[in-house]
Amino acid sequence: MTTVAIVGDIFLQEPLPPTAELAGVREVLRGADIAFGNLETPVSARGAPVEKWINMRMPPELLADVQALGFDILTLANNHMMDFGEVAFFDTLAHLRERELPHVGAGADLDAAWQAEIISMDDTRVAFLGAASTLGPQSAATAERPGIAPIHVSESYNIDFAGSMEQPGSAPYVFTRAWREDLDRAVAAIEAARQVADFLVLALHWGVPPFWRSRFQDGLADYQIEVGRALIDAGADVIVGHHPHSLQAVEIYRGAPIFYSLGNFVFHHNRGPVNHTPISRNAPYAVSVDRRNRNWSETVIVIAEIGAAGAATFSLRPALLDAAGNPQLLHGAEAAAVIERLAELSPNASISCCDGLGHLHLD
Repeated sequence: MTTVAIVGDIFLQEPLPPTAELAGVREVLRGADIAFGNLETPVSARGAPVEKWINMRMPPELLADVQALGFDILTLANNHMMDFGEVAFFDTLAHLRERELPHVGAGADLDAAWQAEIISMDDTRVAFLGAASTLGPQSAATAERPGIAPIHVSESYNIDFAGSMEQPGSAPYVFTRAWREDLDRAVAAIEAARQVADFLVLALHWGVPPFWRSRFQDGLADYQIEVGRALIDAGADVIVGHHPHSLQAVEIYRGAPIFYSLGNFVFHHNRGPVNHTPISRNAPYAVSVDRRNRNWSETVIVIAEIGAAGAATFSLRPALLDAAGNPQLLHGAEAAAVIERLAELSPNASISCCDGLGHLHLD
């Protein structure tokens, strides 16, 4: 039996405190054979912020705290990895190499970004891949450019003229669809990895945070269902999503789980430049996020137990981020409430709770 612990977004701005709450989280991650999460930031003290709303960067010395939590592999495919340009990106790769900490989802070119990492435990080979549809300026890798593994998305808009006449200023409905060539590239990467692996974990940075969505279009974007199902069809055994910074639905498709968003895992308050660039300074809107909102603080740790021939079971450990953005495990009624809320969000999955632990039923 091989166990894999999977979490959402990781962003540190200060050392992790030596608390009993973090010790409990660390015990869960280190208790797994492999722990996997999304590093939501370049690791560097260099570079200049690119033109975008928020630029994030993590001091290199804090990578030791990430590793000390128990992480064995990270995905770098997210909308902040290129926030400080190529110099900070290559610093990140260098710091990970120095710590012998593998990564997926980004690289010196498109082939490197789509390269799977295979970790062998006993007789089980687990493959990891990462990709993103949340693409910052010049962040997508190409054959000639470093960056992250992209699944671009096209948008179209439907305006209900009768509705707009009755309620002027209403938001249009946004239709989304993945670029065919990017989806084909993702399918090829999965098929190549499955030739040498017994089980495949795919991390996807995608979706829309709650405060960006129209109230009548709350939930998942169209492309997420399209992409998630296509990549399960291609051979992924589990898809783990992040980016919306809150829990979203779980779907069971052809016996495999799609976790559309696991939420934040460690997420400190950003100390980098915000609203300083010409692009964001002249945006016709502003966003104010209440980080004390419980929906932004709830998360789950997914535990995959992989048996013979890649057969797996999945359990969920609920956790809650404190005011500083550090996770603590939940127990009893608090844990059950998180599992129950996730079950309500997930009409296409059967999730039960026992002793504060969630169980995902695949049949």
